[in-house]
Amino acid sequence: SGKILLANNLQTALQSAKVNREEIVDFGAKFIRRGHDDGLNYFFVNHSDRKIDRWITLGENCQSAVILDPLKADRAGIAATRQTEGKTEIYMQLESGESCIVRTFTNRIAAGKQWRNLESSKPIFPITGVWDVKFVDGGPELPPSFTSESLGSWTGRGDNQADRFAGTARYSISFEMPDTPADDWLLDLGDVCESARVSINGQNVGTLWSLPFRTPVGDYLQKGKNTLEIEVTNLSANRLRDLD
Repeated sequence: SGKILLANNLQTALQSAKVNREEIVDFGAKFIRRGHDDGLNYFFVNHSDRKIDRWITLGENCQSAVILDPLKADRAGIAATRQTEGKTEIYMQLESGESCIVRTFTNRIAAGKQWRNLESSKPIFPITGVWDVKFVDGGPELPPSFTSESLGSWTGRGDNQADRFAGTARYSISFEMPDTPADDWLLDLGDVCESARVSINGQNVGTLWSLPFRTPVGDYLQKGKNTLEIEVTNLSANRLRDLD
């Protein structure tokens, strides 16, 4: 049931086969596209070093679309879409390294809550103070706990046990909730090697294991004092180097 097309221009061949290109690749993203009974399923990932924050024209028109976060089972919503010159546009926000799933519907309007697009506000509030760091699991043995006013790798501090340690350490700190109105708050961990399990005030927020290492935390914060715990797990390179 297939066919082979011979063409000097790939774009011409794709158009004749009614395979439409996706505009999002012009902004550094990659995608996988598959059909379903009433539309398309997309997997988008931003492999560029720039944030995508704009209206994007989809390759095929639809009446509605749903965005799903592949890292959070409970984070999904109806996408903002519009028709421009006979083409469907969807508003996309993808940080560098971030991915999402988009499910489009050709002949029906999806129901549910709206996907929340975020608009950054100023200023950014750094979490400052003294971090308590405790090694909780791993080997060859648990290094002694320490405190630090700045976050960084637990290696290179002059502690031979920490230099060869592979496992998990818990970083804990208390901070005051800023008295600034906001619809939501994002916790940005910056660089993480290699995964981080986050909890706020004893509630599990989730585990971050890919770029960008940030997550919405507004539902977990309270007025006044808050306690943040981050359990960071590294790879086994330190341990393997020690065994060598």
